[in-house]
Amino acid sequence: AGAATFSAGVTANGPVAVTTTTGALTVPRLTTTQRNALTAAVGMIVYNTTDSKFQGYATGGWVNLH
Repeated sequence: AGAATFSAGVTANGPVAVTTTTGALTVPRLTTTQRNALTAAVGMIVYNTTDSKFQGYATGGWVNLH
């Protein structure tokens, strides 16, 4: 794993900043069944391994982000 820094606090772009020069942000990777078992909230983002899609929860349902 690469060196990463994590800071929590108010920033210009949001409350959390993740900075790294050797890695990337990894969002939760779930199957459709696992995703559907979540208590979803508006703004959640996951990578659906069943559909190979990034998905977000908005307006009462999961939508593809790409």
